[in-house]
Amino acid sequence: MSATGGGGLSAEIVFGLRAWEEEVERYHPFSPPRARAQNARKMIEAGKQGLAWINCKPDGPVPLRGCRKLYVPLGKQAPSEAPYGFVFLLVQHKDGSLAWSFIAFGERHPSNPKTRNVYERAYKRINGHYPG
Repeated sequence: MSATGGGGLSAEIVFGLRAWEEEVERYHPFSPPRARAQNARKMIEAGKQGLAWINCKPDGPVPLRGCRKLYVPLGKQAPSEAPYGFVFLLVQHKDGSLAWSFIAFGERHPSNPKTRNVYERAYKRINGHYPG
């Protein structure tokens, strides 16, 4: 499957097994977050949902250069209707082709201050440690 992420850039969308297991399967099998993530992935892979890509801030409190996010559930217009998010990193394969590689899933703004948000999780996957 491929998608156009901001600026008309077309690239394949890749859900790597390890990232999926660590980010989504950490939730209980019947939990709302896991169900929402699984449903969103099915919709993305089936091409049944237009994707509203949003650039991650490269210099915000959690800097995520080369990343874009999707709110989950997909298709929600107001961010408050989408408590979860996917974060993807743009990667280049050896053959020069581009892909949006799934790197994180989680709550966008968790109510529990001890819970890492999806952006912090993405930062850790890229940099090996949490920001700050």
